[in-house]
Amino acid sequence: MSHMSHTSQKRRLLYACAVTLAIAVLLSILPFSDMRMKQAKGDVSVFHPVPVKRLSSDVIVDSMLSLQLHLDVKRVVWKGSVLSVDLSTEKYGNAVEEWMTDLQRLLEFAFVHTDNVSRVLVRYVTPIKTKDDAERPESRLLAAVDIRRSDPWLSTELSNLSAAEPFIDEKWRLRLRLSVSQM
Repeated sequence: MSHMSHTSQKRRLLYACAVTLAIAVLLSILPFSDMRMKQAKGDVSVFHPVPVKRLSSDVIVDSMLSLQLHLDVKRVVWKGSVLSVDLSTEKYGNAVEEWMTDLQRLLEFAFVHTDNVSRVLVRYVTPIKTKDDAERPESRLLAAVDIRRSDPWLSTELSNLSAAEPFIDEKWRLRLRLSVSQM
């Protein structure tokens, strides 16, 4: 009889562990599904990245393509734990809403969906038209942002970034460490 109750105790313990694990997994998924639901209700397109936990040079191209950014990606550098991206404003000009929507997607990818990105540097560039149609068009830097995983606002305000106006709002300018080049 004692052998039977020992086996039954083991089963109950195993079952309790399985239930606890299932609850923990569900609780970790719920905040993201809630965030996606909120996003789906707004006019920001729902963010569906390639499922990547650790960014590496092997997956960076697919990851960038999966973000479906409005602005063209001109350059991507992954070094250490720093992701540097140059986005061309050629098609959208000074449409800050598109700039911020793309930035929000990049930051969600880097800081929510991966665990090894500590800093994201984004430069907004525009091509310079040359008179002699040079083979390699030059780009002019318009603005740059520098965001770190440790920035406290990411946990509470990231979902509001697409509506931010950092060129007007000092609070967002500071959060993004926005620098603007002299035109």
